[in-house]
Amino acid sequence: MKFNFYSLDINEDYDPAKHLKRFETMSEAHVRRRRLVRALPDFGEPGRALAERLTGCGFFRCRSAGCPVCLRAFRRWWGSTLAAYMSRDPDYWFTVSIVPPDLFDIGHIHQFNWKLLKDRLRNQIARSQISQAIILGGLDYNLLHFDDDRAPKWRPHLYLLAQGGGRGLIEAAFRKHYAANEDTRRPVFVNPQRTKVRDLVWTATYTFKARFENRRPCTDERGNADTDNDELAVHHQAELAILLDRQGFLGRIIRHGDDPSLPALKVR
Repeated sequence: MKFNFYSLDINEDYDPAKHLKRFETMSEAHVRRRRLVRALPDFGEPGRALAERLTGCGFFRCRSAGCPVCLRAFRRWWGSTLAAYMSRDPDYWFTVSIVPPDLFDIGHIHQFNWKLLKDRLRNQIARSQISQAIILGGLDYNLLHFDDDRAPKWRPHLYLLAQGGGRGLIEAAFRKHYAANEDTRRPVFVNPQRTKVRDLVWTATYTFKARFENRRPCTDERGNADTDNDELAVHHQAELAILLDRQGFLGRIIRHGDDPSLPALKVR
């Protein structure tokens, strides 16, 4: 089912296009889409089909999750809706980053089974002490580079907002399912959410990113392990766009909990 977010209202008081200086402009979204249209045909019939769909996106929007213009519109609604909801009780929210062990070779991100990952996450929450928490967020993707001779690999991961349970309970709910390894030293990371309006908008929007990155290990000024990042090459963006188009907006978001004041929890 196509999700017509264009028919939903953006909360102007929490609109990321107004509050975030680095939020993508409409012009930037159009430039990204033109670059994708040129790169997508290299991926055979799926790429050509998506390129045709994006080319036809105009007054009647294509509503593809792989379209940078439609993705920008979705992020304005999603970010403003979540930020407004959090602002009602901002002191009890936590950001949660989860990195599953699944890695995929370049050219094979289409093998990622996001439905299975979401089902596992749903069961993990339901069987934990945070089963009654409100949890909202989305799937993110980056291209993980290594400091040895291994080729880069796609790494899907989760970025969530959770209300309920407290930091310790949230960490306990997930850490037993996501073990650290040499490539991911901290697969579960939980932090208190800052409460200023800009922080709420930034985090809410970050749960559903539009800019996907290369992640490279590096060393900071003090000699500690760190990570450097930059935007994906257009060819890699095109490969990912085909997956995002299949996944759709609803396939990428995470929603758990029940609150009649937040209809987004019930969108199907």
